[in-house]
Amino acid sequence: MAKDDWLPTREDEFLPWFNNFNTKLPGYAVTLDLNPGDLTVVADDTAMVEYAVNGVAIFKAEQKEWVDFKNLELYGPFGGPTPGTPTVPTITPPTLVAPGIIRRTRDLVLPIKAHPNYTEVIGEDLGIIGPEQVGAGLVKPVGRAEALPKHEVKITFVKGSHDGVDVESQRAAETAWTYLAFDGFSPYVDNRAPLVAGQPEERRYRLRYRDSDVPVGDYSDVYVVTAGV
Repeated sequence: MAKDDWLPTREDEFLPWFNNFNTKLPGYAVTLDLNPGDLTVVADDTAMVEYAVNGVAIFKAEQKEWVDFKNLELYGPFGGPTPGTPTVPTITPPTLVAPGIIRRTRDLVLPIKAHPNYTEVIGEDLGIIGPEQVGAGLVKPVGRAEALPKHEVKITFVKGSHDGVDVESQRAAETAWTYLAFDGFSPYVDNRAPLVAGQPEERRYRLRYRDSDVPVGDYSDVYVVTAGV
């Protein structure tokens, strides 16, 4: 059965998810061939999620305190006690990161889940397996792969009402799927050099719809083509 999205949809649930992912990911760095830079990015992004989400919550609470203070001073009973001045919180910002934390995290998880050493146990531990879909009809992309000169392959697909598709591939004897790209407009052209220069190679492709940064439905059929000179 298909899974729902693994990333929480509510911002108040982001911080527990990122804290778990950041805490446990280093334990799988060797297994999943992650480099120190990947772990640093996740740590910095987690700190920024905490800073941004908690900052909004703090200032929402402060806003109410200031509104109550203003109303009491302007409209409170004459002769009443003088209220204390509301405090202004000071929050120390973490290391600044580039925008796009959510998409950056999804882009890191894709190759993790395609790694040959990845298991569902790892996925459950990292929080990157969503709950089972209940009563949801599956959609799957329809397309085809066509060999072009110079080892290029053109993948055409029916986009329909979706944002686009994720494209994954296997070459020759590979057993793990490699994430290539998200494409919002058909066709997608795979212009990678062959594994062995000058030699034809079998390539296999599959597609999956993506809407608003969330994978949707099932994978397409596998399209097999021989890329040649």
